[in-house]
Amino acid sequence: MDLDSKPDYFMTDDPEPSEDTGQKPVIQFGCGQKEAAAGGGSEGAVPCRRRRHPMRRMILLSVLFVLLALGIGFWVRYLNPYETDMNEVGYVVDLKKQGVLFKTWEGQMIVRSALVDSTKTYSRDFTFSVDRDELARRLSEFKGTAIPVKVTYKRYWGMLPWRGANTCIVTEVEPQR
Repeated sequence: MDLDSKPDYFMTDDPEPSEDTGQKPVIQFGCGQKEAAAGGGSEGAVPCRRRRHPMRRMILLSVLFVLLALGIGFWVRYLNPYETDMNEVGYVVDLKKQGVLFKTWEGQMIVRSALVDSTKTYSRDFTFSVDRDELARRLSEFKGTAIPVKVTYKRYWGMLPWRGANTCIVTEVEPQR
């Protein structure tokens, strides 16, 4: 086999005609060209497909991952309480509706356990928010009276402006007689 005497079709501009059909061989690179060298018309046309950027899928997945992480973080911090069904017994000192854009009920209560313990100095008031008007009306009945009140509340990691200015949100109120 003598390979050196035959012309190299890949290095020349004009390849020799094929012996079968009498046409020049066609190498196809791209869209809209015919699939076979022999044959006419557009029945063998390769559909044009736009090439995508190779990093497009990775960028899209990264953006989706970041959005998912932010959504989970928002849910954990603001929507999911980390303490539920907590109780405090004390005396309601103050309850008012305040806020600039969102009017919410904010209250303050002197905790009975802090008053009973005489070995420590008075340590704290319990501040809370009330998100329902009927609970706020019920708490306002006990404001300034000597009737102790048991409040049940939820505590969140963060506060939302429409929920109140505190992380403790009162869910139930019942008087202690």
